[in-house]
Amino acid sequence: MEARSYDTKVQQQIDQYRDVENMHELPAIFHYWSNKYLRPKLNVVLGVDTIVDFYAEAFRRATINQEGPYRFASLGAGECSLEIQIALRLRELCISDFVIDCFELSPVLIERALTGAREAGVVNQVQIAAIDLNQWSPAAGHYNGIMASHSLHHLVELEEIFANCRKSLKSTGIFATNDMIGRNGHMRWPEVLKWVEGIWRFLPDRFKLNRQLNCFDADFVNRDCSTESFEGVRTQDILPLLVEQFGFTHFLAYGGLIDIFVDRGYGHNFETKDAKDTALIDFIETLNSSLLAKGLIKPTMMFAVMTPNLTANCRYDDNLSPVFSVRKLNVKA
Repeated sequence: MEARSYDTKVQQQIDQYRDVENMHELPAIFHYWSNKYLRPKLNVVLGVDTIVDFYAEAFRRATINQEGPYRFASLGAGECSLEIQIALRLRELCISDFVIDCFELSPVLIERALTGAREAGVVNQVQIAAIDLNQWSPAAGHYNGIMASHSLHHLVELEEIFANCRKSLKSTGIFATNDMIGRNGHMRWPEVLKWVEGIWRFLPDRFKLNRQLNCFDADFVNRDCSTESFEGVRTQDILPLLVEQFGFTHFLAYGGLIDIFVDRGYGHNFETKDAKDTALIDFIETLNSSLLAKGLIKPTMMFAVMTPNLTANCRYDDNLSPVFSVRKLNVKA
């Protein structure tokens, strides 16, 4: 990527969240869907109930039979609202001798993170640094654990970043992430697009308002979000590269069709108190799960806990192993 183009996208990435007060706000219908369908899988596959517990439990496991102080890192930490909660949860788990290095590019979000850490009383545990992860160079064997929460799909130099993660982990260290693994720019692959377009044709117009872009989509628009900023810039490369460089201990893959209807773009059009609306979400999720199980489509989201040990045993849902969940790029796009 040319230097001028890269610098422009960096600024676009910063501007994207400049006026977003709650980066994690999602439609009510998302919580209906996640509580009914995603949470039970989190319980079974990962043994946790929340995203905070997903990371805190991964970090806790990384401290077993290890002496403190413990060092963790968060890649693309944003305003650190999640990391602050994780720090508080680790304290509840009687892990107090630790630091989470929170790496973030945006000065706007760094300022919010500093304020949040002070208000929560975790400034000694949550330490924030301004770093462009595409130029990150960590010390070898430095970290007990690394996390990346919905940040990998903003990164360009994935090969080097993953190699740096592997190098910087202790031999018993873990790398945990919850991120997007679908097509670049969060587009739908052709085999998914035909199903979305089919559903779209019988949707009432009230479901077709894109609340993020404030426009009405009479026909579904397969937008490429990576044309501006780094949104989804190399999403489709994340899982294949992780499979090459890490062993997986826990893996939960999901999504494909359903995310279109429960996410920020169109999800606000659905009413959780309307039985017809929730029945439609139930139908789409059932279809999504069936297509995933048969390998007819591939997942777009994942929770993953990894280790430098390439031969690690992995717990996963149904037949959706890390390797099975990779969408081969020689399939017609």
